[in-house]
Amino acid sequence: SWGIGVMINQDRSIREKMTLFWHNHFATETTVVSDPQALYKHHTLFRTSALGNFKTLVRDITLDPAMLKYLNGYLNTNTAPDENYGRELQELFTLGKANSPNYTEDDVKAAARVLTGWKIDLTTTTTSFEPTRHDTASKQFSSFFGGTVIAGRSGAAAGDLELDDLLTMIFNKKAEVSQYIVKKIYRWFCYYTIDAASQANVIDP
Repeated sequence: SWGIGVMINQDRSIREKMTLFWHNHFATETTVVSDPQALYKHHTLFRTSALGNFKTLVRDITLDPAMLKYLNGYLNTNTAPDENYGRELQELFTLGKANSPNYTEDDVKAAARVLTGWKIDLTTTTTSFEPTRHDTASKQFSSFFGGTVIAGRSGAAAGDLELDDLLTMIFNKKAEVSQYIVKKIYRWFCYYTIDAASQANVIDP
């Protein structure tokens, strides 16, 4: 109700439109997250980052308590890797499904292993990393990512370091990531169909 009220009563700026865009892009559900503080923090992240750096936002949302709850990131451990977020990170959040070639099923599994060890404390609405729950082996990615190997790490900083490596690898696919997100922004603000002229005059530049 608060979020809808802010949209209705907003000052006339692009902020609330982009907040709604990001909430749609990084979709979650209240009934699954089921925690008011986590949901408020989630919305506040979009509102404060609405016009900021996309890669930074992807990193922040990866460790956001609501997203960790929604896509089972808090259950993703070295003994039971959960592929939900590793899949959505590539398919829905950064690269899309339309590339040819594209990421592979093994890339989803490798990303899931990179992201093991994160947990949430809903009492304090914070995220932390547990080294004993992290997969410390190296992770091999496909030729789509140039055969990148993310070195396995251990210790308190392992989660942050491997997450940074994963996002650097994904965002090095500059054409694919930028085309994907710019097309989504175009459809949000302009028109649902992207014809040849739109592609040439708006998307590509």
